[in-house]
Amino acid sequence: VLIATVGMDFTTGIDRFTFGNWALSEGIHFIPVMIGLFAGAEFIKQSGKLNQKKVRVAIDAVKLPSWAEIKFCLATIARSCGIGSFIGLLPAEGGTVAAMIGYNEAKRFAKDKSEFGKGDLRGIAGPEAANNAATGAAMVPTLALGIPGSATTAIILGALLAHGLRPGPHLFTEQPTLLYSIFLAMLIANIAFAVFGFAGAKLFARITLIPTEYLWPSVFILAVIGAYALEQSVLDVWIMVGAGLLGFVMQRFGFAAAPVIMGLILGELVEGTLKQSLIIFDHSWWGFLDRPIVLTFLGLTLASILLPLIAQQRARRKRAAA
Repeated sequence: VLIATVGMDFTTGIDRFTFGNWALSEGIHFIPVMIGLFAGAEFIKQSGKLNQKKVRVAIDAVKLPSWAEIKFCLATIARSCGIGSFIGLLPAEGGTVAAMIGYNEAKRFAKDKSEFGKGDLRGIAGPEAANNAATGAAMVPTLALGIPGSATTAIILGALLAHGLRPGPHLFTEQPTLLYSIFLAMLIANIAFAVFGFAGAKLFARITLIPTEYLWPSVFILAVIGAYALEQSVLDVWIMVGAGLLGFVMQRFGFAAAPVIMGLILGELVEGTLKQSLIIFDHSWWGFLDRPIVLTFLGLTLASILLPLIAQQRARRKRAAA
């Protein structure tokens, strides 16, 4: 969110954190930052593994599960689909959280838990079904509220904002054709993914055979081109490089990069809405506490922060007691 404050304040017209560089007056775009945090950080990480030897692994034909195996996992799949759909509706959760809960619930409902972690099909079907269900459901808060449900939908939200589209209730009345196109594209993409995935599994896996001394420099070149092509600005390239270094440091210390992207995309929207609300309330912060809906969302925000901390503390106590 702090990165999103760089640039001109739209209410006062004053430049903030630009350090005299006029190119920063329009703010820092999320695309160079996103490229740096993900592609740039991975490039730095992989550059330290150039001397590692690769072992060629034979890939057999894709084997589909039998009807008996599908029937065995059907209850787990149905349960995980419901879990994933619910998790996807929650802002900023996404498929990773859904997959973890899907696996835990699949193991909890299983009568024989001894095979989990040793190849039990339910241990695969549970998290995968939850992850896939959360992916589509995450589009609901993104399009309906303008709040991304995952890191992927945060990128989609940024693309919509870059094209002058403001997700929210008005989008359903002003751009219904666009929304139906998005839904249709998601349906077609899932079908196409299954077709191309089965047909090209062996071919796509061969990308791992490309020597790393050729692969990762190519990735870096494409990252530079992608950052520069946005505004034809060398500054965006330097922003991408800086974001790559930041992303690498965050990976080393166990911090996720996705919240940075979410904060950068939502920062301008949150700041603008906050200032509009303060103007309505005559610059009084207490005006927010007079609205039940505001108190509800504040409570949910505090719960989303405190509950994971409480769960972690309980888990530590259980491990210490064991």
